[in-house]
Amino acid sequence: MQENTPPHRPDIEYSDDEVLEEIELGDEGEEEFDEVTLEQLEARLGGLGDSEDEEEERADMERIARLEDQAEVTFKQHKAPVFACSLHPTYNWAVTGSEDDRAYVWDTATGEVLHEITEHKDTVTETHFSHDGAYLVTGDMAGELFAFKVSEQRDERPILAKVWDYSMSDMSWLFWHRAAHILLAGSDSGDIYVWRIPGGDCKILPGQSSRCESGELSGDGKKLFTAYLNGHVKLWDLKTCQVLMEVNEQHSLGFGEITHAVVDCERDSPFYICAEGSGLILFCTNNGPVNTVQSEHSIECLAFAPANSDLKLFACGSLDGQISIWDYAKTSLRTVCEIPEPNDSVLRIKWLNDHTILAATSQGNLNAFDARTGSLKFKLTGHHYHIYEFVYRPQDNLLLTVSEDKMAKIFRVPPLGD
Repeated sequence: MQENTPPHRPDIEYSDDEVLEEIELGDEGEEEFDEVTLEQLEARLGGLGDSEDEEEERADMERIARLEDQAEVTFKQHKAPVFACSLHPTYNWAVTGSEDDRAYVWDTATGEVLHEITEHKDTVTETHFSHDGAYLVTGDMAGELFAFKVSEQRDERPILAKVWDYSMSDMSWLFWHRAAHILLAGSDSGDIYVWRIPGGDCKILPGQSSRCESGELSGDGKKLFTAYLNGHVKLWDLKTCQVLMEVNEQHSLGFGEITHAVVDCERDSPFYICAEGSGLILFCTNNGPVNTVQSEHSIECLAFAPANSDLKLFACGSLDGQISIWDYAKTSLRTVCEIPEPNDSVLRIKWLNDHTILAATSQGNLNAFDARTGSLKFKLTGHHYHIYEFVYRPQDNLLLTVSEDKMAKIFRVPPLGD
């Protein structure tokens, strides 16, 4: 890993430096001074008035004190911010990964630890059960990956048997194929790895020494859509490892160098979207790029509406608290959802059903909106700070969230309606 670089965290500014008033350290002409510690200096300055940082901290503590914790279960075993989570598709098991180099499998009904994974030596940023729950994979920032075969004991506790491990270069993302025991991972070098589990057969989609920032499967599961920090966008054939479509800086619709990019694929047709941090959105098909749109807001995350939706929508979330709902059939903005809390930022968005989109925020809130009107449907609270990831299991309306506040929580989502 390169100098213990943390996972991507939104560029939200917090003031860390204090402006100190000039103070008199001794009598005039005195040449020797006693050493003053930071604590002593802060004590001496205490009577000079609250600093801006102190006021912000006080306001933050008041905000947290007012919070209603609506979670059914809170998991507090982690000792550092939690970045990764997954729900087993069948059993009441959650898995979470943290900056404390630990992953835990735990009971979603009680919060009881069922299994601890201690082999990682770096921040665990990816934890995923496979589509059928037969396997679990955990991955850390340094690129150490472990896959476990998952089975159940009579007391409904999981047995995890390690069946595969791999050391790649620094990892940027990792996920399972939607319909097979195939793992896909992007790296800081730009190489993309495709493994068949548990055998470990591997294909490598070669990079260009530029971080593969984001990747997503096509609707048919046969292609991979990727974006790189050098501004290149590619569509890969997973069977042949060939590039089917590429957009680079020489193309009239290309990006150039970028600092952050997100991608998604429409499930019902060969249609793809890549958005970069400043708000430029690129629309592509199998044959290449077809259009670009400049959003008024920066883009932190995006997501297509479900394939069976009667409306052709996708949503973009921004750090300034906006969720833009776009009609991609017309490449036009349909509506804007406003996060109700001031100075709150959208970090993750996911569709809960055809018309409901859920946004996780930097203040630890979960806001659900009606994408047709932009109106707020409900709000869930309990986290203190950034929610980095969440997963939803629709069959029992269960929501798992993980946060900067070192906690994971289980929420029950209210009835969604139409």
